[in-house]
Amino acid sequence: MSLLIIEGPRRSGKSHLSQIQEILPVFKFDFNTNFSLWNFGKQEDRIHWLGLGKEIMLHELDQSGYLPKLLVDRGILTNTVWGVFQKRITIQEARKDLENFVQRGFFKGAKIVLVSGGSLNERSKDIWDEDDKRVPEETYLFHMFSDILKDLGVDVINFTNDMDESSVARFKTIVKEF
Repeated sequence: MSLLIIEGPRRSGKSHLSQIQEILPVFKFDFNTNFSLWNFGKQEDRIHWLGLGKEIMLHELDQSGYLPKLLVDRGILTNTVWGVFQKRITIQEARKDLENFVQRGFFKGAKIVLVSGGSLNERSKDIWDEDDKRVPEETYLFHMFSDILKDLGVDVINFTNDMDESSVARFKTIVKEF
């Protein structure tokens, strides 16, 4: 009953680190396909609720013992940050979501790894590429909300990804020790 949740801004190397480790199975919700299929607009609050519902179910399944140890590529922090980042919810609503998660005990046995650092190279990845220019704002929100979680007693560790073999080795150690 444990989730290792990898969080952080775009271009920080979360998915690369998640995929390169072979210790835990990886779950990554296919947000882009669902976003496009249901034809959401970037600022619609229903996107926030879709993500929040997915997070609640994932954590309830974990707490009920239905899931093995699992590495999750993006989770509740991403939903929270992007809710505020895209003006779907307010900072106060986002904080309340996190407090509710803590109150429900959803972080029991879970750990969040907040990845920072990353690549400055241009890329064409997905429908959110235009938001790459806002990475400093996104990074600020990730740190602000992760600090709130730390203050609420959630196990959050900061991880600097220098995009090198040393970073990969350090990440694999975190996963192995989880």
